[in-house]
Amino acid sequence: ELQRVQVHTNLIGKLVDAEFHSNTSTVRSEPTIFSKANSNATGLDDPAATDPIEGGPKTAEVFFLMIEDISSDCLLKEIHVSLDLTPVQLKGLQKVVLANKDAFGLDGKLGNHDAKVEIHLKPGSQPVSLPLFPVSPANHEIMDKQIDAWLKLGVIEPSKSPWGAPVFIVYRNGK
Repeated sequence: ELQRVQVHTNLIGKLVDAEFHSNTSTVRSEPTIFSKANSNATGLDDPAATDPIEGGPKTAEVFFLMIEDISSDCLLKEIHVSLDLTPVQLKGLQKVVLANKDAFGLDGKLGNHDAKVEIHLKPGSQPVSLPLFPVSPANHEIMDKQIDAWLKLGVIEPSKSPWGAPVFIVYRNGK
């Protein structure tokens, strides 16, 4: 029993020594709080500052700022490939990329890849169509603008299906 206690004591001593002699550093930082207008909360708001654009990719104005306008003529130059590829492998890769160039967002357009999808339903399933959720006029205007933009870009298309679900805004990070 005494031997077990000594082993544990030695182990604890080694751990303490290792912790005590290890190289550590401390960094002191001061918290900085920013207002929505991107100025320091302790100072006056910058009148030239603007609120950040809200939303995210494919859901708001931010998306249009993120699009890199790559010309379809420059597609192969923009793709970075491994230098380990043989010339035959490189030609094969380029052939696949060019055959599927519509899948890439080129010339300011969204990428597109048509695919048929089969949805298996239970026998005798009846179409479900839900009414719109009530929204404020301001939110309704935002949704209408976004739907119009998606229609114009070809992200969505009009439908006459008996199946339907309402459109709603998803808030992210409280926005």
